[in-house]
Amino acid sequence: MIRIKKICLRCLIIISVFLAFTDAQQLKKDEKAKEEKQKELFHPHKEIVVTATMTRKAVKDLSASVSVINQSDFKALSASNALNLLTYFPGLFVNRTGDFGRADVNIRGLGQRGRKIAILVDGRPEKMGLFGCIISHSFPSDNVDRIEVVRGPASVLYGSEALGGVINILTRLPENGFETSLDASYGSFDTAQINLSHGGKQNKFRYFFTLDRRSSDGHRENSQYSGNAFTGKVKYEGSELFNISFQGKYFDGTKHEAGTLEYPLYDFWNKYKRGALDLTVQGRGDTFDYQFKLYQNFGRHHFSDGWDSKDDINGGVLRFTSKKIRNNELTLGVDFRKLHGRLYSQPKGDWEKSESAVFFQDQLVFKKKWIFSAGFRIHRDSIYGYETCPHWGVVFQAGPKTTLRGAVNKGFRSPQLNDLYMYPPSNPELQPERVWNYEIGFEQAISENLVLNGAVFRMQGSNLIQLAPNPMGMPPFKFQNTGSFRFYGGEVGLFTRLHENFTGQVFYSYLNTGEQTRGRPGHKLDLSFRFQSNQFSASLNSQYVADYFADDFSRLRMPNYFLLNSRLAYKLSSSIEIFCDLNNLLDTDYQIYVDLPGLEAGAYPMPGANINFGIRVNR
Repeated sequence: MIRIKKICLRCLIIISVFLAFTDAQQLKKDEKAKEEKQKELFHPHKEIVVTATMTRKAVKDLSASVSVINQSDFKALSASNALNLLTYFPGLFVNRTGDFGRADVNIRGLGQRGRKIAILVDGRPEKMGLFGCIISHSFPSDNVDRIEVVRGPASVLYGSEALGGVINILTRLPENGFETSLDASYGSFDTAQINLSHGGKQNKFRYFFTLDRRSSDGHRENSQYSGNAFTGKVKYEGSELFNISFQGKYFDGTKHEAGTLEYPLYDFWNKYKRGALDLTVQGRGDTFDYQFKLYQNFGRHHFSDGWDSKDDINGGVLRFTSKKIRNNELTLGVDFRKLHGRLYSQPKGDWEKSESAVFFQDQLVFKKKWIFSAGFRIHRDSIYGYETCPHWGVVFQAGPKTTLRGAVNKGFRSPQLNDLYMYPPSNPELQPERVWNYEIGFEQAISENLVLNGAVFRMQGSNLIQLAPNPMGMPPFKFQNTGSFRFYGGEVGLFTRLHENFTGQVFYSYLNTGEQTRGRPGHKLDLSFRFQSNQFSASLNSQYVADYFADDFSRLRMPNYFLLNSRLAYKLSSSIEIFCDLNNLLDTDYQIYVDLPGLEAGAYPMPGANINFGIRVNR
């Protein structure tokens, strides 16, 4: 109780100081914000995205399956990091050990802790240099403007790791004036969060900075969490032809893991320090646009079992798009990166490799109804040599309310340093993993307030890196390109506006993974309702998961489960809002399978009913 009182007292002091600088007259700003909310609340088929083609495109003009998570979604969901926000969207499943810590996203059954999907922040790849994985809790949600997800291989543009798709986290910058906000919350499991952000626009400069502190005792013994994050972004907008931005982040956190029910862990913890920097120059004219980005990822990891490592990735991307030919858009690009890691614990070592590529993608509009696209990538890896990757797509605008699309594309994942060198099973002769994806999709605006879309797909993977008996004798097992899979499935979504302030959406995802059923649910249904007025907003989010197993060949069936979560928010004034998160309202007893190394892999029990109260102050 003493700790709770101290935390509450600190929150009140911070809020009081902050309010002293708060201007209570924000009505015009709130009215403008309301108009923007109404625009983004519906008509998802009019969303403009950048990830699928590296240039601005309407979702309806893309041959790929794309999901967009925007500000209205963020305000309706409760999440401890940016990747947890993806829980309720089609084709996506988040493998997590609890509300804090790991939140590893699978896209259509592919993920493997971020090793088989590309995770980007404003187009900057984020990976750990040794394993090619991500540290999911190092992605704060406080600076996020929107998240774009490409479901299906996207290696033509994004190279290795975009085997199963892409998640691009796009960060915020203020549009006008200055803004400052403070969020503070407290809830079940002694969970506390304080976030301070400030940004502004002055002449040709825009900037945005955030500080975030989160801590929790966790819902199980030995599952506590503590994390601090800083993000910053500065942009100079000289002209349409030239602007330059610099951004960075730093995360320092400790997560204790209680392990699975079958193999519980005691006093097991992971300490992560992760950072990233990038410098971007971009611009556009009437018939072209370009972008040049240099970036670095770096980190230091300490685990209670003695693990001690350091890693970094340095790279760059240059992309130029020409629209000089009428009804045609041609994108050309090159990218490169150097991966490096050092292990101070056993087995000690220092390893590195490099990758480079050239790529193009062309899009042709024919008779204002057909959109044809084709792309090709030549990728060079310093270890195994060359890999090629094609893409073909077509979109048919059958009418103002009907769109049909289809795509054939290839994805690949290069072997990482741990596969090649680190442990006795490592194999420097490994080749890249590969997947071919075939899909067709549609979008139908049934009425002005009702939109239906969907897709069916088939993926065929080969050359998967797996442990297999070593024909040479020792070690007895070795990483080899022996695995394969055939996945097929479909997704359908329905968006509706029931009233000016009341919307709903439902997504159903079906996935058939054949024999490889471990941790991949066959059925997922997500249903959300949202109400928003001038002062009050409420959301109800539900999820049903079925056909879920903790092993391959449909063995170790896990119970189906149904979740119901809610978020309520009320504006006390134009600058102060209080909110309440009600999670797992039905107190469902359920588990999620998490694919971690060794005995850490398995089914993790999730939190029961819990509640979180908070206050948000804007200036």
